[in-house]
Amino acid sequence: MVVGGYPALTADEARDLARDQLALVARGKNPSVERKAARAAPTLSDLATYYLEDYAVTAGLRPRTVHDARYVLDKFALPKLGSRKVAEVGAVDIRRLHGDARVAAGVYQANRLLATLSKMFNLAVEQEHRTANPCKGIKKFHEDQRWRNFSDEEVTRILAACDRYPYQSPANAVRLLLFTGARLQEVLKADWEQFDLEAGVWEKPSAHTKQKRVHRVELDGPALNLVREMRLLDPTGRYLFPGEDAKPDPKSPTADLRRPRSDLKRLWEWIKREANLKDARRHDLRRTTASFMLDEGVSLATIGKALGQTQTSTTARYAQLRQTKQRDALRRAGERMDALRSKPKS
Repeated sequence: MVVGGYPALTADEARDLARDQLALVARGKNPSVERKAARAAPTLSDLATYYLEDYAVTAGLRPRTVHDARYVLDKFALPKLGSRKVAEVGAVDIRRLHGDARVAAGVYQANRLLATLSKMFNLAVEQEHRTANPCKGIKKFHEDQRWRNFSDEEVTRILAACDRYPYQSPANAVRLLLFTGARLQEVLKADWEQFDLEAGVWEKPSAHTKQKRVHRVELDGPALNLVREMRLLDPTGRYLFPGEDAKPDPKSPTADLRRPRSDLKRLWEWIKREANLKDARRHDLRRTTASFMLDEGVSLATIGKALGQTQTSTTARYAQLRQTKQRDALRRAGERMDALRSKPKS
């Protein structure tokens, strides 16, 4: 084992270091092996690669989850700590990353980074690269729940914009999102085998749902009419919203090259301009569906079942009475109470 070189170390200093190493050997340790093991120990970049690739496949992580995790790691963590050994990263490092991400991108991205790192370090503990998770005890930043849903007038403008869009296939995807409250990837990955158009049933497979369970949706009205019309226009297709064909694979020349559409970004930006929508996101369509159902007196349990949510508290955050309904309810309550003042006493 090399302890150093001359003239950086004198002969006496080298002898002292050698005695220290011999003392470790006498206690049953192997300094050379331990040094080699330390050099071979995984870095944070190695752990990130394992999490995003091997673990993501075996654990069945959703593509969106992997995409978001890769973004926050590449943006905030790996440039600063990627070369650091996993065992050397401490709570101080994590807290600094968390705070820097908040300054650079806001609380939501910062908390997403913290959650991703925590999952990675849990894996490191399982694999005995660490004895504890350095993220433990670091609190997330407070997040305000997003309440945005579209008014009647905004829904009218959204549907009118869909009617004007030159390509009706992606426009139909927006209509289906609005009429059913489904998640974006549930709609884009939908294929015709999931639908029983006679019975009016859409059975989403567990691989497509956030809860990893089959979700059966009873369709009727505009939603059912829409998918029936789409099927008439495409009687032999596989996907409701087909995208570009995949590149041929020389190893599998007979493989099916068809694949579903991957996003609606271009269309949604166009709709926001055409419909004059402020502070609007695609996910607000899902909240809007829930809120419209609540306005009609539908119970939270039924709304949650329609949206594929298992927690009533989650549904309650999505389904909120719109301002017009709240204002009307408060007005009627106030009028009733005010009328009590003039009511003659018996």
